[in-house]
Amino acid sequence: MNKEKLLSLLKEKVSRQQWEHWFIDFSVKRIEENHVVFEVGNLFIKGYIEKKFDKILRKVVGEVLGPGATYEIVDAPISLSDNSEIVSDNVALVRKKPVLITPLNPKYTFDNFVVDEFNQFAYNVLLEAAKKPGTYNPIFIHSEAGMGKTHLVQAYGNYLLSNNPDLRYAYLTSESFMNELVTKLKTGNMEEFRERYRKKIDVLVIDDIQFLAGKKGVQIELFHTFNTLYESGKQIIVCSDRSPKELKEFQDRVISRFQMGIVVQIKTPSQEAMYKISKKIVDEEKADVPDEVLEYVARHLKGSIRILKGAVVKLIAYKSMYGEVTVSTAKSILKDVLIEDTRSTDHDILDAASKIFGVSKEELVSNSRDKKTAMARQLCMYLMVRKFGMSTRKVGEIFSKSHPAVISAVKNIEEKMQEDKRLIGHMKLIEIELQKKAGNASS
Repeated sequence: MNKEKLLSLLKEKVSRQQWEHWFIDFSVKRIEENHVVFEVGNLFIKGYIEKKFDKILRKVVGEVLGPGATYEIVDAPISLSDNSEIVSDNVALVRKKPVLITPLNPKYTFDNFVVDEFNQFAYNVLLEAAKKPGTYNPIFIHSEAGMGKTHLVQAYGNYLLSNNPDLRYAYLTSESFMNELVTKLKTGNMEEFRERYRKKIDVLVIDDIQFLAGKKGVQIELFHTFNTLYESGKQIIVCSDRSPKELKEFQDRVISRFQMGIVVQIKTPSQEAMYKISKKIVDEEKADVPDEVLEYVARHLKGSIRILKGAVVKLIAYKSMYGEVTVSTAKSILKDVLIEDTRSTDHDILDAASKIFGVSKEELVSNSRDKKTAMARQLCMYLMVRKFGMSTRKVGEIFSKSHPAVISAVKNIEEKMQEDKRLIGHMKLIEIELQKKAGNASS
């Protein structure tokens, strides 16, 4: 009964347009005493609802289940065969259809792809394209090296093949495309090459397209292959370490083809995202690395997600051999990929807030309910969590607050900043103070 009541009350509190757009697949998965688990269609919708409708959801849950009731949102698991089935299917496909040039890694799925603000749009585009082939065509994905492009396009391929094993899917690097083209040219088998890539595939994914810079002959062949597939309604996905506009020594007509559909960028992940990814790696390996170590690595790593994965695997191996891994250990064994922390510490943030708001550091970490002090305290919590990637547990220790209290403070600041220009001004002043300190520390 409470399930229906929750949805009915929620529907009353949002507009019809919002309901039809964001809550069409929204459901109550289960109720555990005074905690509700909602379910949605995918992580993109989950993230948007959590950000935009949190206040309404908290109110609805409180009204139905009573004060102090909590909720969480999970995304519905994508229907995929288990890994063993994917492996056997792919092996069979490779034998049956040599067009599947690079066997897909069965571990690369949408389910284990960590989604955050930096890659959410790319994830959503690929997932929608997998559910509704041809929705976006072509798709051009670009990011710095090691940011998850390969995982994403292989997840796309695994999803397609799990639902349609007879699909003719070609995933290869630009180097493989070029090498095969050169080989066929030398042996006089160009028609075989064109037959393979223009008529015998349904999906063509080419990775690292930037390596074809200056290769005019290969670009001409790619251009005609692209046109043939596009006109036949076949899906094309291109990956690069730079945007189409930044590709040098490419023919204009090739660049224009890349821009015909949708261009998607995977941006640089935040410290919080890096922590989530490291935590995911540890969980998948069924290992036990302390959160404080993972948080430290996420804050100090110089490099990509690929480098992060290597660093975390190294920590897992060390823990397995020696039984314990600490922040000090991480600093030692990962010194080649970590940078010294020249950014602001919690003390710097307290100093800056103290100066801007005119309250002492002692008052900031006290239980004072003075309005100005409370606001400055919450702003410090927000900066520590959102800007500097500190865990809510650590922030709670600094201010002698509970984990939920820190989360509530951060959300309160996020909501107030949408309409309180004065608060935004205070935030900028604090950040200026922090920048000054960082500059002094590095000089």
